[in-house]
Amino acid sequence: RTTRSTVGTLTELNDYLKLLYPRLAKAHDPATGEVFQPDSPESAAKWAMEERPGETVYVTFPIPLPEDTKTGELFAFLNQQGYLRILHEGEVVRTDEPRPDLKLRGAAHILQDRLKVTKANSTRLLEALEAAFHFGKGHATIQDPQSALSRSFTTTWTNPATGFTLRAPTPGLFSFNNPLGACPKCRGFGRVIGIDLSKAVPDPSLSIAGGAIKPFQGERGDECQRDLVRCCKERGIDIRTPWEDLTDDEQDWIYYGDHGDRELTLEQLEDIWRSGEWYGVRGFFDWLETKAYKMHVRVFLSRFRSYTTCSACRGKRLQPESLCFKIDGRSLPDLWLLPVSDLLPWFSHLRSTIRNPQSSDPTLHLVLTEITSRLTYLDEVGLGYLTLDRPTRTLSGGEVERVNLTTCLGASLTGTLFVLDEPTVGLHARDIDRLVGVMHGLRDKGNTLVVVEHEETVMRAADHLVDLGPAAGSFGGEIIYQGPPAAEFASVQSTVFSKKNEAKTKRAASFLKTENCKPGTLPWLSGTRSIPVPTTRRPVAEHTLSIRGASRHNLKKLDADIPLGRFVCITGVSGSGKSTFAHDVIYLNLARHFGIETEEDPAPLKSLSGAEHIRSVELVDQSAVARTPRSTPAVFLGVFEPIRQLFCETDAAKAAGLKPGFFSFNSGDGRCDRCAGNGFEKVEMQFLSDVYVTCPDCEGKRYKPSTLDYLWNGR
Repeated sequence: RTTRSTVGTLTELNDYLKLLYPRLAKAHDPATGEVFQPDSPESAAKWAMEERPGETVYVTFPIPLPEDTKTGELFAFLNQQGYLRILHEGEVVRTDEPRPDLKLRGAAHILQDRLKVTKANSTRLLEALEAAFHFGKGHATIQDPQSALSRSFTTTWTNPATGFTLRAPTPGLFSFNNPLGACPKCRGFGRVIGIDLSKAVPDPSLSIAGGAIKPFQGERGDECQRDLVRCCKERGIDIRTPWEDLTDDEQDWIYYGDHGDRELTLEQLEDIWRSGEWYGVRGFFDWLETKAYKMHVRVFLSRFRSYTTCSACRGKRLQPESLCFKIDGRSLPDLWLLPVSDLLPWFSHLRSTIRNPQSSDPTLHLVLTEITSRLTYLDEVGLGYLTLDRPTRTLSGGEVERVNLTTCLGASLTGTLFVLDEPTVGLHARDIDRLVGVMHGLRDKGNTLVVVEHEETVMRAADHLVDLGPAAGSFGGEIIYQGPPAAEFASVQSTVFSKKNEAKTKRAASFLKTENCKPGTLPWLSGTRSIPVPTTRRPVAEHTLSIRGASRHNLKKLDADIPLGRFVCITGVSGSGKSTFAHDVIYLNLARHFGIETEEDPAPLKSLSGAEHIRSVELVDQSAVARTPRSTPAVFLGVFEPIRQLFCETDAAKAAGLKPGFFSFNSGDGRCDRCAGNGFEKVEMQFLSDVYVTCPDCEGKRYKPSTLDYLWNGR
């Protein structure tokens, strides 16, 4: 998952969409909304046959002329090329006759042919237009000398009414990973790092007089605070009104100043400051940006920076030229914003409007088939709520796995072994049957699926079940049961363990007896074991965390009350917004309340109350805890330090005068000198990935043999 990766790129749908748009999209003039497309000899000939039937017309093409062009030299050149006539101000002028009085400027219109528009002359008309387009560099004109009517044609993407011109559409123009199509400001990310004005007012309950504008507090912004108070009084804004009670217009004025949200140069900002007008909070930051060569200014600005939507493309990632091409009135980013469940009927309608695409354009038929197929698979695995522009970094683990599964389905692989690690993670019970159907579809294509799963529905739907146990860690590693998960296995009450390690089996049985449980999964599937549901609940909580108006992704103005001091479970169907609510709404907003720095911005909401009853907030997610190859559970949990202290207190260590640092494999004299306490050595390969081999000196133990001689309780 990268910052550029989206659902569309992960499923390869974007690759097919960027092939679709050059073939079907029509250009739209952004100023007038007019639809235009390039002409061809066939379309120009068709226009002449429909609009000027039976009339004699001129087929001409323009050639640009330099300012110092001499008419005699031009006529001599045209004669050599076989052109004896040009059209000048509606008059046919022969090039084999001297015209010293004739002055040509701008462009000369060369007469390619003069003919009558009839069916008999259709081939001649088409050939004349082909030659005119060729020598006119994509431009040609049909003129009727009787009515003085003329029509210009061009093979370029130019609106003849306004002259607006676009580049010819290519797949690269519709990819935000390609310089041709990426927005030049954000380079295809859709976001830029800049000043987040919402961070300037972290506590909307404060008034202007009470310090609502955070950067204006202290010595650095004292002068700006005085300017703001003065300008507010002149404008009639009450400086003692809480920020959240100010109108939107008043807040915008404080943010952007008297000149609105348009970009201002440094000279303009200084002129506004001298004139006594209000330059706005953004104007203050714009001025500071010019002083960013100073370290303390950069540190100050970093407190108010975050990712914001690109103002040039408004988060659409593509440059303006790409947005002018539309299919059925929708640009490519418009399709990215639609949920998969809405895209499916849209593409079905699009396919119905194209007559026999397979015979007219086999590539178009293939592209439409692949797009429809992958969208169908996404919907079948319960991801119909996703949009193609959804960043993959915001997806849950289960969603990513199902998106990857869709990619495999779309590739139509056969004879492949798929290894799926808990694909139902984050999936509601309502959608599990659909996922099982998709996995059965993969199997029916001749593939093998090995699935690690705890969900009962998936286990019962498997063709072959392997149950490992009987417990975890050193008590595991035995196959308790393998075979079809048929109804008869529910009657299995005893388990036959492997005879290879009877001592291990006895220890496991003793452990399981102590834990008061039976080994394996079968007792739970058979119903002999179950999780008891409490009959009584705790009383209603005294305090609650009240959230009002939370909005992000699938959440729309959500109101919720979370009881404090209770075990609270958030559930719902897949895609209902559970992770967004827990992470973006609750955690990120509380993190901002407690001043915890986070990489992401919290979900916007109207109000958050009850946080005063919480001491701190911690996020426990599925990300790996190991940050470096040296990190171990003991180091991460902080228990390795007292362990080293125990070894220091042994008699042998005291006699040698050793300190706790001696027993550290990250530093100290006790670690292996060859591998520096890593336990392995990295062998750099020239053209392959690096290889890690066990250290031959310490055999992976990280310490010198002399260090291992120090024992505590015989260990």
